[in-house]
Amino acid sequence: MSPPPPPPIDAAEFDAHKDMTTIIVEFLCRNKDSGYSAKEIAQALGIREEDVNNIMIKLGLVDLISSITGGIVGRKQKVDKRDTRIKIEDTTVNGITYYRCRETERQ
Repeated sequence: MSPPPPPPIDAAEFDAHKDMTTIIVEFLCRNKDSGYSAKEIAQALGIREEDVNNIMIKLGLVDLISSITGGIVGRKQKVDKRDTRIKIEDTTVNGITYYRCRETERQ
């Protein structure tokens, strides 16, 4: 017998998790000169490392779908009111994945 599914979340919890994505992206873009591990991001923002990992997976999937569809489906982010495209890059060094923000002006 499998365990019952988790109960639905309320709108406030939904918004809080949605906002975490924005908070993480903004943190990385404010500190784009360095790469940060999920643990470092979690410590800097006071959130759980597991939440950071889940959000980074989601962001990676959105970027993958965007690249496959030629940008039809993508993530929009306002940065300094410019028309800027944001990409969260990742690299793995000694078994630890680091993330950083790369901003490019749209043509």
